[in-house]
Amino acid sequence: MNLSRLARLSAAVAACAAVTVIAAPAASAEVVDLDVLPGLSFGPTTPFGVGCTYVAVARTEQLSEPRTDIAAFGYNSVMPIEEFMWQSDPYWSSPVVLGHKVTLWTPTTPGEHSLMAYQTSAGGPIETVTVNPATPLGPICLVAP
Repeated sequence: MNLSRLARLSAAVAACAAVTVIAAPAASAEVVDLDVLPGLSFGPTTPFGVGCTYVAVARTEQLSEPRTDIAAFGYNSVMPIEEFMWQSDPYWSSPVVLGHKVTLWTPTTPGEHSLMAYQTSAGGPIETVTVNPATPLGPICLVAP
């Protein structure tokens, strides 16, 4: 390969890289909301019970976002979908669909529990719920006072 071919190849690679950078959409890296849905839980004080599974939903600014995650603070809960998938791929993350990231969450101890939705190390919205003892009955959860 002579010098002029190398120069043309380098110029072509630089031009392609520049076009890629200019044409790439700006990532917002923004999670705007996080909710934990009580589902079919019933109780006099709180709809969240130990051993019952709930749906956590994070809403993002864009309809499709790269790697949005929901995490629980502490080790007093289980996120069954992520834990199952992480056994084979520790970097797995369920996709954002139409601006929503959805996961399952099961608290294992009573008390206050906090979850956070995030895209970067800067963090994101935090949802804190109170969990009481409960009796899970399939999709229904009877929460004790």
